[in-house]
Amino acid sequence: MLKKIVRTVLPDGSKQRIMAGRVKQFVLHGRASSIKQYQQWIKSIEPTTVSPVATSQTIKISVVVPCFNTPELYISELLQSLINQTYRNWQLCIADGSTDQTCSKRIAELCQQDARITYLSTGKNLGIAGNTNEALKQVTGDYIAFLDHDDVLADNALNEVAVAIKHQPKAGIIYSDEDRLSENGKKRRSPLFKPDWSLDFFLSANYITHLFVIKANLLKQLGGLRSEYEGSQDYDLVLRALDHNPQIVHIPKILYHMREARTSTAYSIKAKNYVHDSGSQALTDYLARNHIKAQVLKIAHRPTNHRIHYDISGQPLVSIIIPFKDKAVLLKNCVASILDKTTYQNYEIILVSNNSVQKRTFDYLKSLKNNPRIKQYIYDKPFNYSAVNNYGRRQAKGKVLVFLNNDTKVITPQWLEELASVALQKRVGAVGPLLLYPDKTIQHAGVVIGLTGMAGHVFRDLKLGMLTPLWLPDWPRNYIAVTGACLAIEASKFDEVKGLNEEFIVCGSDVALGIDLYQADYQNVYWPFAQLIHYESKSVGSYKNIPPSDYDQSLIKYRPYLGGKDPYFNENLNLMSEIPMLRTARDERQV
Repeated sequence: MLKKIVRTVLPDGSKQRIMAGRVKQFVLHGRASSIKQYQQWIKSIEPTTVSPVATSQTIKISVVVPCFNTPELYISELLQSLINQTYRNWQLCIADGSTDQTCSKRIAELCQQDARITYLSTGKNLGIAGNTNEALKQVTGDYIAFLDHDDVLADNALNEVAVAIKHQPKAGIIYSDEDRLSENGKKRRSPLFKPDWSLDFFLSANYITHLFVIKANLLKQLGGLRSEYEGSQDYDLVLRALDHNPQIVHIPKILYHMREARTSTAYSIKAKNYVHDSGSQALTDYLARNHIKAQVLKIAHRPTNHRIHYDISGQPLVSIIIPFKDKAVLLKNCVASILDKTTYQNYEIILVSNNSVQKRTFDYLKSLKNNPRIKQYIYDKPFNYSAVNNYGRRQAKGKVLVFLNNDTKVITPQWLEELASVALQKRVGAVGPLLLYPDKTIQHAGVVIGLTGMAGHVFRDLKLGMLTPLWLPDWPRNYIAVTGACLAIEASKFDEVKGLNEEFIVCGSDVALGIDLYQADYQNVYWPFAQLIHYESKSVGSYKNIPPSDYDQSLIKYRPYLGGKDPYFNENLNLMSEIPMLRTARDERQV
C-alpha cells in the first residue's frame, strides 16, 4: 500500500523513476563514477559535517593497537593520524608481538615521538586478542577505541567521539561510519554509511566494525577480549556487552579509514578465513546466554555473514488475512501458491471480499468451500484498507497474523515459519519479507520514512548482492516500518497498539502501524529469508484514487522522522533516491 503515497506525493513521479533507473546503472556498472562521486562528497560535503573542537577536553580516550610485523608505512601513518587529532586528551597503547626484530625496533623508535604513546613488546605474538589485551593493561582513559595496526583515523575522529559523549554521557558503545584506504594510503574509496543501532542487522553481520569505542568501566566488566574468538574477538565483545544493555551511539561520519592491505579483510575476506567460524560461535553463545531458541546456519558464499533460524515452539496457528475485490485470477494465484508451497502446516486463510461483483470471483470462492483451511467473509462497505484488514483480524484465531495482498505469490516454501518465528520474539513488532518484482529485482526490503518525500522502499530496483553505501539488502535489518503488502505480527501486539488506524483510507496505515510499534519499544524487522513475488498494486488500481486525508494523516504521523530523521537510514545519503547513493551539495533535505 505504500508505493501509492510515494508516487503521488512527488509531482515529478515519473521523472523520479527515470532517475532510479539511472542510479541502478550507476550502482551496477559505474565503479569509476562512484569513486569520482565519493571524491566530490569528500570535498564538498564532508567538511560541513565536522563538529567544532570540544572546548572542554576532560574525557580521556585511550586507543589500543595490536601490532605484528607491521610495515613502517602503516605504523608511521597510524601514529601520525593520532598526532594529528584535533582532540588532544588521548593515549595510544601499542602492544607489539612482532617476530621480526628489525620491524619491532622501528615501531618502538617511532613510538618515542609523542609522550602520549605507550609502547610494549609482548615478546611473542599472542594473536589479535592477546596482543590487544596486553595493550589494554596500559590504558588510563575513560573510553577505549580499537584501531588495527594498518588503519588510520580521521583527524576529527576522537573529537567527534568526545562530542558524542558530551551529548549522551551514558553512552556505553560508540561507532562511526567508515571507508577503505588504498594500500599506499593515498586514496579513499568505498564508503559505508551505517544505520543507527540495529540489533537484527548486527546479528547478521558485524556492521559496527570501526570506529568502535567502548566505555572503560564496561570493558572492565567484560574482562577484555577472548582469544578463542580470534578474528571475531570484537564481534564477541559487543555481543557480550549487549548482555549489559548499554546505550549504543552511532556517529554518522567517516571517522575510520580501513586500509586495503593484502593481509586485511578490507582487501579480501579470504585473508582471514577463520573469522566466520569464530563469529558464528560467538553468536551461538549469545543466543544460548540469552535463552533464545535458535540456530546459527551457514550461508553459502557469504563469509562473515550469519543466518539465524529461530525455533517456532508449539506450532501456533497463523492466520493469513487476504482482503480482495474481484480479480479472481490474482487471488487464485496467491492462494494456490500458499497451499502448494507452504511447509508450515498450522495456518488458516481468511479471505475477505470487499464489494466483489464478478461471477468469476464467486465461482472461484465456491470452489474453495470444502477446504477447511480457508474461511470466507464478506465486508461490503466502502473501501478502507485499514478497516477491511481490522475486520479480517477480528475473524482470525491465530496467535500470529499475516496481512497479505492478493497480488503476491509465495517463492520460498518456509516463508510462513520464517515470518512467524521472528514475529514471536518478545522484542519484535512487525516483520516484513523480501518482496520481489517478477524480474527478481527488489520491490520491498524495508521502509524508510522521508525517502522520496514521505516514505519509500529502500533498495528498490536493485538485485540481492548489490553493495551500496548503505551496505547490502541481503541482511535482516530493523526499520521503523515494513510494507503492509505482507506483514506478520503477533496478534496480541497488533491489538496492543489498536491495529491499523482507520483514519488512513487507502495507504499509509502500514507505516503508521510501524511507528506505533516502534514508539511502544518493539523492533520491526525486515527478514529476507522469506520471499514473495509482488505484482504491486494491481489489486487496488490507480494512484489517483487516494484521498487527500491520507496525505494529511501521513504528514502528521510521519513528521518526527521526516527530513533525514529516520534512525535506520543515514543523513549522508540522498533522500530522493530509493537506491542508496551519496547526497550532494545540491540535495535539499525535506523537513
